[in-house]
Amino acid sequence: MKKLHTLATTIALLVGSQAANALTPWVDGAPNITIYVSGAVAQTKAYTQVVSGTLALANSVDTFNDVDPVTGSIGSRWTAHYFTGNSNLGSGLAGKKILLVRRTAGGSGYGVIPLISNIPLEHLNIVGLPASAWVSDGTQAWKQTIGADNAATYLTKKISDGGMIAVDPNIILKPGTTNYPDQQPELTTGAPEPGWPLNLTTVPTAGKAKFTILPTGGLVYGVAVTLDLYKVLQAAQKRAGALPDSAVIGNYSETDMPNLNRNIVASLLTGKIGAWDQVKIVDKTDGNTAKSLLDSGILADAGVAAPYKESTTGSNLTPVALALRNNGAATSVIAYSVFLNYPGTKNAFAPASKTADNAVEEDASLPIVKEPIIISDTGTLLKDWQNGTNVLSFNNVVDGLGFAKRWGIAINTADKNNSVTATGAGGDPWRYIRIDGYAPTLENVAAGVYSYWAEGVVLYRAGKADPQWALKTKLMKTLADSLGSPAIAGTVNTTQAWGKTGTFATTADPRGFAAAIPFNPSNPVVPFSHKNNGAVHTEIVPVADAAANGGLAVQLK
Repeated sequence: MKKLHTLATTIALLVGSQAANALTPWVDGAPNITIYVSGAVAQTKAYTQVVSGTLALANSVDTFNDVDPVTGSIGSRWTAHYFTGNSNLGSGLAGKKILLVRRTAGGSGYGVIPLISNIPLEHLNIVGLPASAWVSDGTQAWKQTIGADNAATYLTKKISDGGMIAVDPNIILKPGTTNYPDQQPELTTGAPEPGWPLNLTTVPTAGKAKFTILPTGGLVYGVAVTLDLYKVLQAAQKRAGALPDSAVIGNYSETDMPNLNRNIVASLLTGKIGAWDQVKIVDKTDGNTAKSLLDSGILADAGVAAPYKESTTGSNLTPVALALRNNGAATSVIAYSVFLNYPGTKNAFAPASKTADNAVEEDASLPIVKEPIIISDTGTLLKDWQNGTNVLSFNNVVDGLGFAKRWGIAINTADKNNSVTATGAGGDPWRYIRIDGYAPTLENVAAGVYSYWAEGVVLYRAGKADPQWALKTKLMKTLADSLGSPAIAGTVNTTQAWGKTGTFATTADPRGFAAAIPFNPSNPVVPFSHKNNGAVHTEIVPVADAAANGGLAVQLK
């Protein structure tokens, strides 16, 4: 009995010790230091790992997320981490109560323009709120649905201390182009924050307004299509001889995935292909006859029905449904640079113009183009098009008792929807495709054969009238350095049925990371970079790092 009592006491002490490490404002009060960052959502997994594994004392992190009232996405707009500073942060931060607040609403553009122009933004507020203000979301995790009705309670206006973006900032600051960020309405007012400039062309790196720009790791992006279109492309390419006879319709290994070359992707992004009827193959199984993707035999092979046709023009065409991103979002900025050389090359083709979100007659002109402002909404939109639903209010044409089913194509990070098996089971009803013959894997990026990727940066003012500024910049530098670490990337990357994907380090990092041959997905280092003259430039073609430690393992074919 005495032993049992001693054991119970020990367990109680351990549980009490772990609970004491956790920080909540209703128990521990206000933080010693609060840091606000805004910008891209792209490296969320790596960011979370850096907070819990590098910045915070073990078991000390409590996480607070918003819930999108439309889609139910958790943490897609705001996240706050409240934790005790790890000893590796050094004097001033170690052992201190730190609140790190991150806004991803508005994307990468909101990590640049508001910083340069000192524009306050809505950030998540947790201080002063009781436990009853939150819904438990697991151990040391909290959430709350935030909309216009309660935004004044859960959001606070603050000027961000730092920006996190998935590209270099200067490719975003292109006035008059679709790269230049749009403003998004703030929830508390229903209107954009005033003072948004329309003429910024560069981030100051000299003078009183000087900014520090620190590169982080790279991220792989992908092109995704609705499930029916995925199967149709497979069926068509098997008939054309572009996929082997052994490829199985619906399967999701790299050898089964359908492929589009960069010229076709560019034509879709620019809106030059407005209807799927325009895309044809030469059917080598039927006397080399030309057939469109809507051919009855191809549809039968794919096991799918034709999607909804035009409802307004009378041409009886099948619209391309195209999901880009809002102006200033890194996902689209990188796609336009890689596939269109836009806006870096004079006279480069611009991306297709957006179709009004509330247009009932949205297929009056083709293609149908939508721009989700949150990356998680891209997957929701693809589901709407595949299933004939309208969760986002972007799929407005009514077909019978539901909404029109579309063949949709979208740009996205390559690490989503990763529960789909190699046989095509599970997950959401959309799939990634190969580009120029290669899936969006880390290994293909490292081999120089997959091009839709880019490095990101963290930026902040070199100096600021803030008594805690030295400590804030110290933490943000640690954050940036950790996001560029292959050790962090190796622990958070996504395994898809077709391979490993996600974030990576580059040999251009000044810490001298080595690229392993053969490629090591557990320690992902890529020997190519957009870095030149000491800075990342997304608009240039990535080249081999001249001092690539470890060498190159390219695919020559």
